[in-house]
Amino acid sequence: MDGLSAVLDQIRLKSTIYFKSAFKPFWGMEIPQGPFAQFHIIAEGDCCFQYGNEDPQQLHAGDILIFPNGTAHWLAHRREAPKLNGQEVVTSVQQGKSVFYGQHTATTIICGHFEFDRTVDHPFITSLPDIIHIGDMEHNDHKRLVSLADLLVQETQREAIGSNIISQRLAEALFINAIRYYIEQAHEQPFMAALFNQKISSVLQQIHAYPEKDWSLDNMSRVAGMSRSSFANHFREKVGQTPGQYLTNWRMLLAQRILSESEYPIDEIAEKVGYSSEPSFTRAFKKHLQQTPAKFRRAKEAA
Repeated sequence: MDGLSAVLDQIRLKSTIYFKSAFKPFWGMEIPQGPFAQFHIIAEGDCCFQYGNEDPQQLHAGDILIFPNGTAHWLAHRREAPKLNGQEVVTSVQQGKSVFYGQHTATTIICGHFEFDRTVDHPFITSLPDIIHIGDMEHNDHKRLVSLADLLVQETQREAIGSNIISQRLAEALFINAIRYYIEQAHEQPFMAALFNQKISSVLQQIHAYPEKDWSLDNMSRVAGMSRSSFANHFREKVGQTPGQYLTNWRMLLAQRILSESEYPIDEIAEKVGYSSEPSFTRAFKKHLQQTPAKFRRAKEAA
C-alpha cells in the first residue's frame, strides 16, 4: 500500500452532503470555524468567497473549494451581499424552505463536509493547508472531481438500495482525489514531499506494511539504498520527523486502532506493532499517550 493510502486508511474518513441548491441573488452565507473539512462545488453560475485575512476571490462554475482544517469563511453572490449563518442556510434548504429570494438563479452550489480523526499524530494531518481551491477547467483531475461530485449528489438524492454506502465511497474518492491534486501542486511540503521521493516513499511503504519488523536505521537505509547519515537527513527533511519518531508514531497509531476495535490481548497487540514484550510496549504507549494501553481500551469501551 502506498504511503498516502496507508495514512488515509487510518484517519477514518467520513462525509456528509448538506445540499445541492440553486441560490438567487443576492445570497450569502458565513461559515464559522468548525471541526470538519467543509467543501463547496460551484455547479452553475459564479460567486465569491473570502477566508482569513485574504482578499475576496471569484469562483466560477466547476470550481471546487475544500477547507481541510474547517477554517472560517464566507461565500456570496457578491461580496457586499448580506450573509446568513451557514447552519441556518443548511437547515432551511434541507427543510425545503427558500432563504434567498430573487427573479433568477445566480449560483447552483453543492455543500457538505468531510470528517476524519484529527487526533491522529501524523505529519499528513499537520501538513494539510487551510484551503484547497481547484479551478482548472481543463485539468484531468478536475474533470474527475466534478464527475465524482455529480455522481455523489445523484446518490444522495436517491432512496435506492445501497445508496448510502455508494455515497460514502464516492465522497471518500472525491476527498482523496482532491488531496492527490493538492499534493501534486505542493510536493515540497513535509510528508507530501516524501510521497514524491522514491527512496523515502519505499521506506514508508515497508514501515506501513510491516510495523512488526525489527526496524533500525541500518535496515531502513538499506531499503532506501542510501547511507545511514544521508537517509536520516533526507527522511527528516522530507517527512518532518526522524525515522525513529515516525516509526514510533505509526506503531502507536496502529496500536490505538487495534485496542479500540478488537479484543486482542495486549501482549499480542505489542507483537503486532513491533514490540518484543508487553512491558516494553506499555512503556512506549504510556510515554506517547500518557496512559497505559489497558486504560486507553477501558476509556474507549466506556465512550
